[in-house]
Amino acid sequence: MNDVAARAPRTVILDDHFPTLSSGFRLAEFTELMRAGLVDEVLTTMGPFDEVLAPFAERYPELAHRVRPYSPDLMSGYDQAYIVFLNNANYYLEALEDARLPFVLTLFPGGGLDGSEECRSKLRRVLGSPLLRHVLTTQPRVSELVSSEFPDVPQTLLSGLFASPGYFVPGAGTRENYYGSSKETLDLCFVAHKYSTTGADKGFPVFVETINELRRHGLPARGHIVGEFTAEDVEAVGDATHIATYGVLDSDQLRQFYGGMDAIVSPNVPGVLSTGAFDGFPLASCVEGALCGVAMIVSDELHQNRFLRDGRDALIVSPTSKAVVDRIERVLLERDGIRRIARSGLRVVRYVYSPGRQLDLRAPVLARVAESV
Repeated sequence: MNDVAARAPRTVILDDHFPTLSSGFRLAEFTELMRAGLVDEVLTTMGPFDEVLAPFAERYPELAHRVRPYSPDLMSGYDQAYIVFLNNANYYLEALEDARLPFVLTLFPGGGLDGSEECRSKLRRVLGSPLLRHVLTTQPRVSELVSSEFPDVPQTLLSGLFASPGYFVPGAGTRENYYGSSKETLDLCFVAHKYSTTGADKGFPVFVETINELRRHGLPARGHIVGEFTAEDVEAVGDATHIATYGVLDSDQLRQFYGGMDAIVSPNVPGVLSTGAFDGFPLASCVEGALCGVAMIVSDELHQNRFLRDGRDALIVSPTSKAVVDRIERVLLERDGIRRIARSGLRVVRYVYSPGRQLDLRAPVLARVAESV
């Protein structure tokens, strides 16, 4: 028996952002896949590599040796690859084809998947590769986009994405410090990366207007913004007196931040960055907030929701400040209304996004493809 036949198939993740600690769901997913034995190593183009790896190695010393800088020459040492995002698959495709390396792809909204002609060109190239074995999606709209282009490509619709196991320890997210019970301020947060000058795609202006409007109505609202948005960005929209900016926070910092928030507001709008551009529902930042006991106030203009009950697990609103303010004020008429929605949302997201459940959804696909090589 030769060496190839004697050993188990080796799976590699190819990525452009891991192992930065701000990589959110990728940090959670890739570490879990490695721990579960479904992935052997990660090759990354993120750099400078030593600087990026150092904080990861401090937190995950048992996994650090399994992360290496990407080089096409290393591809021949594996039997299959796993990739997330369309842009990544498009970037690595030539090296995959040179190495004749089969791959599994998870298509999240963003990362080049925006419905544009450029996106469709990349989709045709990637989905048309004879090396593609399976596509995983997290949104019905993505599944529809794949089916419309390549109906014969095997695909599986997942329920959500990975979140840090730290969100799932006993008691995590269970809190009592909400406005109306043990807190005198209504603390609302907005957590998103800045992909446009105004942040209109994520609903940044709507959030600022919401805080200002709530205060005009006499409510002690305070706004808290995480991401690349600055105080100057806030002032360009409205009064910044009661709105603080924090910059980008890593996972641990974000978890601590969420512990003082009543609700996360995500009034994102599709089709702003480009024709056909859209986000997933709910955003990963909202899921992480909900896992910390934060009530979700979210928009779903494309009707992607599959598990949140409006008015019970979250407030699903139109992406306007008037709509957001109206729903918040109605909930505040109810004793502990914010707390009730946060608790119900917490129960739902703890089930849907639990690491074990997410792993169980992906493991059969990766194992089946590995066994077929």
